[in-house]
Amino acid sequence: MKAPWLNAIEPKWVHGKRALVEPQRKLTAAEVVERVCVYYGCEPSDPITQQVA
Repeated sequence: MKAPWLNAIEPKWVHGKRALVEPQRKLTAAEVVERVCVYYGCEPSDPITQQVA
């Protein structure tokens, strides 16, 4: 029986995850953003902020 919380989207994004991973060390947030943008060919944007009422 498959666990209901496992979703089928992982096979679709695992290639991108593997392209970003650095096995020797943890990446900084800035390095992750840079690598994601380079891999997917997009421009970095400002982080989304949550506004609390």
